[in-house]
Amino acid sequence: MIRYAVFSRLIKGHARTQLAHSIWLSDAEIELIAQSGAIVVHCPLSNMYTGAGVCRVSRLLERGIPVALATDGQTCNNGQEMIDLLRVTADLQKIAALDTPVLSAEAIFEMACRYGARAFGQPDLLGSLEPTKKADVVLVKPARTCIAPTTGSMSALIYGGSRADVDTVIVDGKILMRHGCITVLDEAALIAEARAAWNALRRRAGGGSLR
Repeated sequence: MIRYAVFSRLIKGHARTQLAHSIWLSDAEIELIAQSGAIVVHCPLSNMYTGAGVCRVSRLLERGIPVALATDGQTCNNGQEMIDLLRVTADLQKIAALDTPVLSAEAIFEMACRYGARAFGQPDLLGSLEPTKKADVVLVKPARTCIAPTTGSMSALIYGGSRADVDTVIVDGKILMRHGCITVLDEAALIAEARAAWNALRRRAGGGSLR
């Protein structure tokens, strides 16, 4: 009862509230979220990595609650790969619900795009390809052996796609990646800079350097 009262006060009337992870929600708390208009941000890889539990995504969506996808931080995920996250989201929900079709590929794609835009507070600018919205586009290569032959269906991307398939990334009409290479920075130089900073921290802490 105390937890319910505190939770109710936290989200009441706050439609801009974002609830990360949201693993151990009771039915009553899910109803509060539905009434408040808050958004849940699902981080399945992080939840798996830390053994924290499984978010009841299908129940949240049934109640009309927007559920966006996220990777969480590097320390509790070891990666920030959103396309890889799509299949993890699908498979984790299947095993949790013991139900193969618990979430459709289309629903997961909507979580990544439209609901992601809701989480950013920019549903009128992001999340879909429509007139007046920013030209944010990710082009993937559909002919890789792991998913070919394919008709280009959504399920092929969700269940067979990976970071290696990303060919071109366009944000607000600007090409940030072309044919797998970032166009706006020197990747090798950035990695070298990060490694140097890490080695400096390790030396200050009394550890050795990375090679």
